[in-house]
Amino acid sequence: MSIELTKTDIGTAEVLYDNFAEQGIDCDISLPDYCPDIMRILRCSVTNSITNSKISGDRATVDGNAKIRIVYADDKNGIYCYEQDYPFSKFSELPQTYDGAVLCSSAKTEYANCRAVSKKRIDIHGVVSIRFKIVGIKNESVITDAEGDGIQLRKKKIGTDSVAAVVMKKFQLSQTEEADGGEIGKIFYACASPVLSETKIIKGKILLKGEAVLKVMYCSATGENDSVCVNYNLPFSEIIDIESIDDSCKVSVGFNVDQVQAEPKTDNDGEYKYLNLGCDICAVVTAYKTEDICVITDSYSTQKEIDAKYKTETFTQILQNLNDSIICRESVDLSSMNPQRIYAAIAQSPEAKSRFDADKMTVTGKIPLKFILIDGEGTPTFCEREAEFEYSRSIDAKGGNLHCDPKLFLTGYSCTLTSDGRAEFKAEMNISADITETSECRTLVSLKTMENSELKKRHSSLVICFCNGGEKIWDIARKYNTTVEDIMSENELTSDEIVEKMMLMIPVK
Repeated sequence: MSIELTKTDIGTAEVLYDNFAEQGIDCDISLPDYCPDIMRILRCSVTNSITNSKISGDRATVDGNAKIRIVYADDKNGIYCYEQDYPFSKFSELPQTYDGAVLCSSAKTEYANCRAVSKKRIDIHGVVSIRFKIVGIKNESVITDAEGDGIQLRKKKIGTDSVAAVVMKKFQLSQTEEADGGEIGKIFYACASPVLSETKIIKGKILLKGEAVLKVMYCSATGENDSVCVNYNLPFSEIIDIESIDDSCKVSVGFNVDQVQAEPKTDNDGEYKYLNLGCDICAVVTAYKTEDICVITDSYSTQKEIDAKYKTETFTQILQNLNDSIICRESVDLSSMNPQRIYAAIAQSPEAKSRFDADKMTVTGKIPLKFILIDGEGTPTFCEREAEFEYSRSIDAKGGNLHCDPKLFLTGYSCTLTSDGRAEFKAEMNISADITETSECRTLVSLKTMENSELKKRHSSLVICFCNGGEKIWDIARKYNTTVEDIMSENELTSDEIVEKMMLMIPVK
């Protein structure tokens, strides 16, 4: 008789491929005649957006655009902005095909340098790092039962969240809004922060509701007044089809903003007093099925010698889908710049890290801040600072290893200048993350009986064994090639652990 094994597949979301490619930015910008001459460059920024990404066979391709924005002052200290697009396309050769996997691409500016060659020409040199990140499901088979040849099993119940599906959906949001603060000159800055308000699972479908908070900063058409910073809310409601899920599943949702559009639009009088707004959002949805499985931690046979192999397996459970808001307040010292007023303050969504202490999670990070200031002589200057923040919350943990990879988006901020040259900065952020708990357990990965390896039978059918407290019935049964059930029945035991010294009668197979 051979051993029959029962296996259960556990799915995990894994990064199957992760690579970077550099895209150089080298261009010469010539300002049109209607733009004032450059006296001093205040800021050069490169904002990247992904327009298309795909996997085709053994190649991944990412198309995008680097929007170059130059903020400068003319000889009358007027502040102006000029922008130019720099399209790019990069590919990465893959070591294999990844059917059903998701390409999560992104682009990050490593550096961007510029210099004014003349009053109308600017040289730009920079590098954009493009990430090719492919995420898919890796199924791991775990042996949960075995029968035949007198096999005895020691089992342990483990709770785990098995990945059922990883799906990506891109959607576009757009609307037109009336601008505040007079006629629009040029856009300084535009970003979008997706905020999820509701996730609902209907059999075979997931409903996502929320909004994208668009922050737009622009200068006046004259370049004389302070910049205008306005928030606009673009609601969304999206349905994603996932056939393999029902309302018992858990869902994790991550967002990436692929593109942000903020373009001035004329009114009936031909003045730029409206904004065409839009953004492309990529939602990556991971669906989990919660399972309780019995893994095999030890085994032996009452009849034959066996060959059993084990490994340490990691099991993951989602404790909580975190979706919360953070308030950051920071006093930033600008006194060395002799500021008289803040012309523009730009804050960017930060990267953050988490740590766990006992039953508490703490998230920390720094918000990058960029200021265009007007000093006591009316001269525009530029400087960079950081605002630190810390966020804590209690966690109901079970004692395993806790993990969290938080993602933060700025949903609003303000900045006021004090008389002593400090900027009182206040920001609201949305934080989203999965708080997970991992545990490790020894699991059986292969099991077979050895040929011609029948165990020798004992001459007696009953053995007397003297035990110390703390011994396990399992270990005693294994030693004497019998079963736990037989020992407990023979000795009328109700526990599988010996609590004190005693004599046991061991029925021998």
